Order: sequence, then C-alpha cells, then structure tokens
Amino acid sequence: MLTQLPIHVYDKRGTEIETYEIVPRQMNRREHTLIQETLQKLRAEDFVVTEYGDGLPVRMYGLNGTEFDYLLGPFAYGTLDTDRIRNYMRRSKVEDFPRVQLRVSLLAANLVLNTLAQEPVRRCALEGAEGREIPEDGGIDLLESRLEEDEDIRMYSLVGEELRQSDAFQSNHTQADENVLYQYIEQGDEEYLKKNYDLLYPPHPVILEDICRNEEYMAVIGISLASRAAIRGGLTSKEGFLVNDIYLKRLSECKSVAQIYDLVKEVHIYCAAQVRKKQQYGMTNQYVERCKKLVISKRLETIDLGNLAEEVGISKEYLSKLFKQHEGIPVVEYILNIKVEAACNMLQYSDRQVQEIADYLSFGSLSYFSRIFKKKTGMSPQQYRKEMSRF
Repeated sequence: MLTQLPIHVYDKRGTEIETYEIVPRQMNRREHTLIQETLQKLRAEDFVVTEYGDGLPVRMYGLNGTEFDYLLGPFAYGTLDTDRIRNYMRRSKVEDFPRVQLRVSLLAANLVLNTLAQEPVRRCALEGAEGREIPEDGGIDLLESRLEEDEDIRMYSLVGEELRQSDAFQSNHTQADENVLYQYIEQGDEEYLKKNYDLLYPPHPVILEDICRNEEYMAVIGISLASRAAIRGGLTSKEGFLVNDIYLKRLSECKSVAQIYDLVKEVHIYCAAQVRKKQQYGMTNQYVERCKKLVISKRLETIDLGNLAEEVGISKEYLSKLFKQHEGIPVVEYILNIKVEAACNMLQYSDRQVQEIADYLSFGSLSYFSRIFKKKTGMSPQQYRKEMSRF
C-alpha cells in the first residue's frame, strides 16, 4: 500500500533526511510552504491533514514521531483530468501527482502511525490524559477518531462513504468508463449500443436505503448526460432538452429497478439513433456545435459572446447569425437556458442556498438570477425548490 505514496522523513528541525518515491517529482515553492506549515502543526499534533487548495483534490499527511516527522504525499485522491485543473497545473508549472485512493492512504498512514506507537515514549503520548488505548488490530480506528475530532477535517466524511462502499463490495465507475458510453451516443452508434449496452453501462454504488429511489436518482443523471451527448453529436438544444424532459416524465412512472434500467437503456439508444439521423441528413454546423460544447463546459463562468466567437474561430456577428439559423434561438438565450437548467438541478438535488447558486453560476447578482429563472420556469427559485421537493 505504500508503493504509490511518497514518504518524506524530517528531523525535528525541519531538515529532510530521506525520501521514498516510486516516481520522483519536483515540488514547487507552494508545496514547500505547505510542508513547512504541516511540520509546524506537528509540534502540537500527532496527525495532520494538509489540503493543497486551489480546487485540487490533493493532500498530504503529517505524522509526529519521537525522533523524526514523517510526511506522506502530496498525492491526488480525486481526478485531475479536467480542463480546469490541467490548465491550472500547466500555468502554475505543477508536476503531476501520484494517484492514491483515500482508503489506501489512510491505511498507509495508520501503518506508520501504529509502528511509531510501539515506541514506549510514543505510546504514552498517544494514550493521552484519558488513557485511551492504541488499537491492537492495526486497523484505521485511530485515524478515524482523529478525523472525527478535528473540526477542520470533519468535512471529509467521504472517507467513510468510500470505506463503506468498499466493505460492501460496491464500486463506482470512472470518468473514463462514463466517457466511453456517451461517446457512442455522441457518435450516433446505435447498433453498437444495442449489442453491447449491458457491458458499457457504468456501475454505481447503492448510497440510499431505498434502492428504487437510489436508481431513480442515478437515472436522472444518466438521462441528462445522454441528452447532452446527443446535443454534442448534432441535435439542436431544443431537441435534446425535449428528449430530456420527456424521459424524465416517463421516469416518474417507473415502479421498479428493472423498469428504471430499461428506461435509461432506451433513452441512451434513442439519443444515439437521433444523432445518426442528423448525421445522415447533414443538418449540423461545425461552428454551432463547437459553440454549444463550449457553452456547456463554461456554464459556471461569465460567458462573453466575443470571447466565445473567438474560441469558435469566427466573428461574433457570424456566430450569432449561424446560431439563430440552426438553433432557432440567439446564443445569449441558449447560454441562459444552460445556466437555468444547471440551477434547476442544484435547487432540486442539492441544499445550496439560492444566493450560492447564483454566485456559482456567475449570474452577477441574486436579483438578476431570480428574474431570469422566473422568466424561464414561471417560478421563483424558492417556489421551484418547494415544488420539486414534493416528488
């Protein structure tokens, strides 16, 4: 379990003594600063978790030994394969991080910590004022208790969820698995999907006690992703969103897990078939399709039409003309539709505050967000959330 996790050994003055890395990497100035902060905290704590920050799912652990301090990491516990993260790492000249699952990283840290605990002086220090015993089974109880006690780290309840899924022999799919399925939809490969759908369908864990409700939530995501893939493949936004709405209504009528699965399979194959028909009739425009993909990928940002046209590779005026011709609505209207749709999903499936959603989607102000939302849906954000909570 230690082979992928970098280990650095420091003396009590903060001087690095040894390093163990399967793939050596150069740390930047920021990482050296985080290391010094971690070592500083170890003067008062036995176990420290330091997050990299800047939206990167990267962290390091600090372990306090009698003679030496041990730093495990930095390592990535989540995907780094997004455009935003890759662009940030490239601009900041950050070298890639080794990937280590949270379960493995905790077990590795606990192995080192339990080894240190065998030292008589160290054992007394770890037992503390209440005389708490060190676990004999070499499990992760010690680290879990420290995670629960530390208010700054309590947000990482995802550790417990990952362990629960692993213990139940459940596994989630990777982004690569998901991309394979939706690429076939985007390419309009209806026949391949019909023959191989059961093999392509990405697995997911059961996170709710109500299995039918669990599958219903997953189906909402699957239907939405299928309609987006179809739009990328050539359907107009109006056509794609209409498919999305029709199948979400049909989903509400499903009474069993089997019916839900069959419906998701149907919408995936149907979307691929519609893309294939579009491709056969040649009714798409490469600039418009490129524009739609960019809008979807930038839906959390403030989107400037001039910058959008520049990325597409044509003038702002020509893009506006083409988009209206092929989609039937102005580009600005499409941008607002995408943002409002994202807002609807967050209002229905998250507990984010309305102000937070407005900021997250870069609407500029709460009043502007509320006005646009009501214009598109006929309800205020609060009314929409209340209405959707009944289903």
